[in-house]
Amino acid sequence: MKQILLSITLLVGLSGLAFGQTTPALEIAPGGKLRVGTIAITVIGGVAEPVARFIGQKLGAAVEPVMYPNPEAYLQSFGKGEWDIVIAARVLVPADKADSIADLWVISLVYVAAPGKEFPDIASVDKAGVKIGVIRGAPSDRVLTREIKAAEIVRIPLSPTIAADAADLLRSHKADVFGADSGVGYPVAEALPGATIVPGAFAMVRVAAALPKGRSAAAQAALATILDEAKQSGVVQKAIDAKGLKGVNVATK
Repeated sequence: MKQILLSITLLVGLSGLAFGQTTPALEIAPGGKLRVGTIAITVIGGVAEPVARFIGQKLGAAVEPVMYPNPEAYLQSFGKGEWDIVIAARVLVPADKADSIADLWVISLVYVAAPGKEFPDIASVDKAGVKIGVIRGAPSDRVLTREIKAAEIVRIPLSPTIAADAADLLRSHKADVFGADSGVGYPVAEALPGATIVPGAFAMVRVAAALPKGRSAAAQAALATILDEAKQSGVVQKAIDAKGLKGVNVATK
C-alpha cells in the first residue's frame, strides 16, 4: 500500500508539469534534463548509466551523464551546480552539500595478493613490512587509511587502465597486496598470473543516489520511490549482470 501511495504521489507531481507548477520532477530535473554525476569506473559509473536512464524515463527527462575521472574530481563537483543528482559511493557524499536518498547496490572491498604472497585472511594483511596498494581517494583508501595500523599504504591514481596499473604495482613488488572494490580487484587477479584474492572482504561500500542540499521533502520522496522501483523491478540487478561484476549486490534497504 505504501508503494502504491508513493507512486500515486509521483504521478500527481509529474502531471503538474502541464500546468506550469513547481513539481518534484522539476526540482529533480530542471528544464526536463537530468544531469547525473558519477565516477568513471565500471563498478560505479558503468552500473549507474542504465539506472540513470531508468530514472530519466520515470521523470520524463533526457539524461546527460556527467562522468568524473577520479574521486577527487567528483568531490570537487559538489556545490558547483554541475549535476542534478549523483550516483556513487555514499561515503563520498559531503553531508553539508547533498542529501543521500537511497542505497542502490553494495560493493565488496577485497585484497588481491601478489604472486608468491600468501595471506590466509584479511587480518593477516596489516603487518609491519607489508605494502598495500590502493586507488588514491577511493573508498578503499579512506577505509584503509583509517583502519591500517602496521602496514604501509601505497597510493596510485585512478585511470582508465586501473586494473593493469594495479597488476603492474604488484608485479614490480611495489605492493604486496592491492585493496580495491571488487570491480577492480577481480580483474587484477585475472590479469596477473599467480595473483589471488585474499579470503573475505575488508569492508563494504554502499552506492547511493543523492540530491543537492536544499531539495524539498517531496522531491526526495519522489526520487526514493523511483530508486526503490529500480531495485524491485530488476533494473539494478540487470545493470550489475551486464558488466559481469563479482562481489556486487543490490542493496536490500
